Amino acid sequence: MFGHDQVFRYLVYSVIWFLNILSWAIVLNSLLSWILDPMHPVRAFLARFVEPIVSPFRALTSKLNTSGLPIDFSPLLAYFTLSIITTLLSSLLR
Repeated sequence: MFGHDQVFRYLVYSVIWFLNILSWAIVLNSLLSWILDPMHPVRAFLARFVEPIVSPFRALTSKLNTSGLPIDFSPLLAYFTLSIITTLLSSLLR
């Protein structure tokens, strides 16, 4: 049967896998925002998946002074945060 440590490892691997998919979805949504309309079905699907993660960072970045540039740094901050969490979870497995 499975030991408790093996179940924990599989659980951590599953969370890491999910966070990697979420990270790629953030990158894909950011890139598609340059070429597709926000109401496009692909963008709408990705937005439903990504926005709960990105929107808290959007509240933080709204206070940044970007000198009038229309650049949203919230996906970048969300991506970095997910990368840090993934790295920390990976260190649990060593």
